[in-house]
Amino acid sequence: MFAEHWSKIVVASVAPAVVISASGLLCLAFYNRLAAIVSRLRAVQRERLQELKLFRAASASGDSSGVESHGRLLNNLAQQTARIIKRAHLIRLTLLCLLGAISFLITSSLLNGVALVWPSAAIAAAATFTLGMLSLLTGIIAAMLELRAALDVVKLESDLVSDLIDCDVEMACDGERIADGILASQVP
Repeated sequence: MFAEHWSKIVVASVAPAVVISASGLLCLAFYNRLAAIVSRLRAVQRERLQELKLFRAASASGDSSGVESHGRLLNNLAQQTARIIKRAHLIRLTLLCLLGAISFLITSSLLNGVALVWPSAAIAAAATFTLGMLSLLTGIIAAMLELRAALDVVKLESDLVSDLIDCDVEMACDGERIADGILASQVP
């Protein structure tokens, strides 16, 4: 009789194991993603401090062009910081939901085993399985929101770099036009 119950316990407990395994793999991927985001955030903070030094130096020397460009970079880096932090919060929410799903599913597996000996535990097993799946779904939604925002920071930086390059090219072209105009006016 014990052997018969034991095999049923094992079979009933294995049902959530596939989802537990998948959630564990997702956790691994999102822990790595969070580590990369934290590294990027630290790099942006170092970049902000460097730009602040350059901004102060340009301001002290009266370099209005330097003040403007370093000010724009500081503003852009502040925006990047806010967006990176938002992404980190979404990844943290994803991980919390995935870990919650694993906890609920482990509890469901245990209750499935107990339900073979104590049948009323089946209701608790079903409830914790449902909570685990809802937690998993919430984590996936949070991951999708983070994925949607993943390129925003890159686009923000790319737009700034393009603006700065366009501005430098315009100034260089304007300088050439002025120099050409001066030379043309000096020719008899």
